[in-house]
Amino acid sequence: MSECDASAEIDYGPLAGLIGTWEGNKGLDVSPEPDGREESPYYETIAFETVGDVTNAESQRLVVARYQQIVRRKSTDKVFHDQTGYWMWDADAGAVMQSLTIPRAVCVLAGGVSMGQAIHPAQLRWRSLQSWEIPIGV
Repeated sequence: MSECDASAEIDYGPLAGLIGTWEGNKGLDVSPEPDGREESPYYETIAFETVGDVTNAESQRLVVARYQQIVRRKSTDKVFHDQTGYWMWDADAGAVMQSLTIPRAVCVLAGGVSMGQAIHPAQLRWRSLQSWEIPIGV
């Protein structure tokens, strides 16, 4: 792992657009209930920070960004979702990977291919099981 702040020296490829703190306040959590559905407005903060580059098995070089996402209900200001993980970029393979953990015994590792363009938080979409979706071609 690099010893200095790698953001100035390392090419974060498609992860570069994620670095920083992002906030939103237009979320709506929809939960099925026996008598219909419950809707709960929320706001969230997700912060990405550079980790640097790491070498895996002496041959694979990964560039890494760590993140934490906190989601709070507007009505109570209580946290109902706390997610932490890493986004990784393997430039040689053109691969983007994400590992995440949610403190409800959920851990996920996902990956895909990137064309190298920067990912921006506005491009990320939620899918089932709280996973991110990156539009094809990013």
